[in-house]
Amino acid sequence: MNARTRDPETTRTAILDAAEDVFLARGFNGAPMSEIARQAGVTKSLIHHHFGSKQELWDEVKMRRFEVYAERQLEMIDRSEPSAALLKQSMETYFHFLKHNQPLVRILAWVFLERGQDECMKMDKGLMDAGAEKIRESQARGEIRSDIDPRFLLFTMVGIVQHWFQDRAHVLQHLDGVDESQVDDAYLADVLKIFFEGVLPR
Repeated sequence: MNARTRDPETTRTAILDAAEDVFLARGFNGAPMSEIARQAGVTKSLIHHHFGSKQELWDEVKMRRFEVYAERQLEMIDRSEPSAALLKQSMETYFHFLKHNQPLVRILAWVFLERGQDECMKMDKGLMDAGAEKIRESQARGEIRSDIDPRFLLFTMVGIVQHWFQDRAHVLQHLDGVDESQVDDAYLADVLKIFFEGVLPR
């Protein structure tokens, strides 16, 4: 038994890291536990000891990434006054978080495709409910137009950000001469203008 298997936390982290790689490369059904075990440097029985089933391991992989983002957003919502500025800050925060946490982009795709009632979906609902309530307060104060459903506003904002990172490689094929190192900032700047100012001439 190596040092990794003697340290439970190190072992769990190694298993989660390996599982994330394999699940995201192959999907849940195509991910062999034997490959996860090999990559983590442990036995399959040790994986089952720490996580139980393959489904429970996958749930933990998703939660590990998702809860970091959700907790940060909830903290920002809780400590901020309702305003259009808060909505803009939330969009920027989400964009930069996905930019620096690329595995979460694919995990989110799986979470929403599965449509299961796991902890990620419960956390996502809590986050969306809190965000929608802040928007309603902003609407009541006259800072955001009141003829828009707050939930649709949030879904649109999230979708604009997520789609960029899901389809970025495809979009870049159509952007001749663009500086790839600057394209994320350029996209964010333009979608903020579109989202908060519209596309019609001012």
